[in-house]
Amino acid sequence: EESKDDGETGIVAFAPGYRVEGGGEDSFLVREDDDGVITQVFDLKDNDYEYFKLNFIEKENNRTFISTEADDPTAVSLSKVDDTFNVLVRTKHGNERSTFPEADVQVGFFRRMFGFGPTQSSLLRAVSPAIGQRAFREIRDQGCMEALLRMEERQLIKGFKFGILYAEPGQTKEDEIFSNVEVSPAFDDFLEFLGDKVELTGWENFRGGLDVKSESTGTHGLYTRWRDLEIMYHVSTLLPYHAQDKQQLERKRHIGNDLVIIVWQEGDTPYRPSTISSRQVHVVFLVKPVNNPDDPEGTYYRLAVISRNGVPPFGPALEAGAVFKKSDDFREYLYTKLLNAEQACYKAPMIDGKLNRTRTLLLHDIGDSYA
Repeated sequence: EESKDDGETGIVAFAPGYRVEGGGEDSFLVREDDDGVITQVFDLKDNDYEYFKLNFIEKENNRTFISTEADDPTAVSLSKVDDTFNVLVRTKHGNERSTFPEADVQVGFFRRMFGFGPTQSSLLRAVSPAIGQRAFREIRDQGCMEALLRMEERQLIKGFKFGILYAEPGQTKEDEIFSNVEVSPAFDDFLEFLGDKVELTGWENFRGGLDVKSESTGTHGLYTRWRDLEIMYHVSTLLPYHAQDKQQLERKRHIGNDLVIIVWQEGDTPYRPSTISSRQVHVVFLVKPVNNPDDPEGTYYRLAVISRNGVPPFGPALEAGAVFKKSDDFREYLYTKLLNAEQACYKAPMIDGKLNRTRTLLLHDIGDSYA
């Protein structure tokens, strides 16, 4: 839903189709604490690959049911531990975990008397009434369990990648920004604040799609580990520059495929949200260095966050006119906001649609092989 008020901030030009937080130049609100920081960001250790492996693959009392309906393929995994069932339901929309006590499963009098246990439909009704109304086939082939585990492994998030662009004073065109080679000391200082400059050749940690063998994506990357999450940046000025290529497609290939990017902009020119022509980029963090007259020796940044319509709101809150002093508190705030932006992008219609189509194909492949 668009609003004429969105985008009307001092450092960001108005553009329909975007939501803008922060960025106003009319006020100078120095924010130095971390009040309001949302701490529940990604927990990569709590993933369905490990959950399925621990609670289903490694349990003897497990069962798998698959529905191969064209528009809504679904896989239901059940495992029984003592008097409790663990459940993992996979659909195109994602996975849902649940549990229910054995007492919730209705068993007919004669089946109970002869020790036959519950019917398949009784079990599935205990999962949910909607699941119980659909047609499922039980798969006893152990290979199906292994295929479901591989499906979870394919969807594991191993790390995060964000783009960083450097814009000189007065630059408003995408090609100009992507073509920058020299940077300011303030930008170099900001990169050091974000992470460590690492040699790519032989790099063994998360690489974010960068080449660690032949230097085809440059010699160095910017990397950090925050709250045990690995992050690799695609920094435009560290990616290869080709003088004969006006559009710098090698740089765009990486940064244009990131969901969230940081644009470092110097000077007074307002940033236009439509500057970066990428369907994949959904959130831009605009960072501008500013001077604080009350603390001329300090390093301060003004921040605006520009999200495409369709990206749900995410915390922590960013007030209009907020200015941040370079500090550990700001670093914590910024990384929380970046990771929450990434998570919010997954719910944007275009990205959610891609994820749904991928999961649909994976579930159909398993259904066609085993159901």
